[in-house]
Amino acid sequence: MIKRFDYLFSYWLFAWYILYELKIVKYNPKLGLTIAVIVNLLELIIMFYYNYNYILLFILINFTIKLIPLWRLKDIIYEEHDIYILLYIFLIYITWLLYNNINIYDITFIDDIKNNKPFTPLIIYYLSIN
Repeated sequence: MIKRFDYLFSYWLFAWYILYELKIVKYNPKLGLTIAVIVNLLELIIMFYYNYNYILLFILINFTIKLIPLWRLKDIIYEEHDIYILLYIFLIYITWLLYNNINIYDITFIDDIKNNKPFTPLIIYYLSIN
């Protein structure tokens, strides 16, 4: 499977954050980013267990697309409508995966981590230019 940006929900959240910062949307992505950081911490633990080669690159990318936005939103309180929008965007995301015939298991990274293969589009892109 080709690792595309639109197949990973993290990039959808980052796009949402950019739109929020530009005042194009009024609903904040703080809850989604928080959940994504928790998932990334679990992935990071798995990476340390398997002695994954791309840990620093993974941390740098996620610091940029999740932790910095989350820090910028630290004083923003998410409200009930933000939760509904997150669920709605996630439903659109799942629909997008189904439309593209992408199995949700295909975008999990456990096998790639075990085999020490790059697994996110930004890591793959970075390695291709170096």
